[in-house]
Amino acid sequence: MKTTMDTQKRVTILGVPFLHATKEETVDVLTRRIEENKQTQVVTANPEIVMLGRQSASYMELLKRSQVVTPDGIGVVLASRWIGQPLPERVAGYELLHALMVQANTYRWKYVLVGASPESCAGAAEKLKEQYPHACCSGHFDGYFSQEEEKQILEHIRRERPHLLFVALGAPRQEEWIARHMPELPVNLAMGVGGSLDVISGKVKRAPIFWQKLNLEWMYRLLSQPKRWRRQLLLPKFALSVIWNQVILRRK
Repeated sequence: MKTTMDTQKRVTILGVPFLHATKEETVDVLTRRIEENKQTQVVTANPEIVMLGRQSASYMELLKRSQVVTPDGIGVVLASRWIGQPLPERVAGYELLHALMVQANTYRWKYVLVGASPESCAGAAEKLKEQYPHACCSGHFDGYFSQEEEKQILEHIRRERPHLLFVALGAPRQEEWIARHMPELPVNLAMGVGGSLDVISGKVKRAPIFWQKLNLEWMYRLLSQPKRWRRQLLLPKFALSVIWNQVILRRK
């Protein structure tokens, strides 16, 4: 059954409105919006992003204003079950990026990459060109740009008018960068993609399928990148916040 943004259900977790949709349904919604020439900011929100929103009123407002927020993290899916409004499945940013590139390959859409290291950005651009030859790469720019270079990037995007803009500057910077500049850019869809360009380029390995199926991708990243331990502390805080929020709601 076809759905529109007006009728599509949302599930609110700690103030963040997640789109209630499978990955396939999410891609259908986004494809339709692109074909209708509507602007869409997509946020793939894991528990860390939700907690960043709890810490920053302006970032929370950004999350609420975004047209599509997907549950990028098994913690979010579990939380939706705890509150009695289960989301269908996890919609990971890496997988959503590739699903959108499949559509770009079919419809011959244009796309631009911004962010990551020079090696990762250039490497990801080459890999995507190989995988999706009918999509048009309209430029790639690493994340180490000056203010003057940023102006040139924005001018390039205005000139190229891409359907898709993938920004890999890390949260919350990438979402804030998109929200700040999107009103002036002729872009249909912009999405923060975190470390996806590192993975696509081959600089960083994604968790093996076995770990993914067990919903332990977060643990694999922690083991392979021990420096992430401080960020992982947000996971128990997220779980406790969801549970405590439910306790408060039941008391009212």
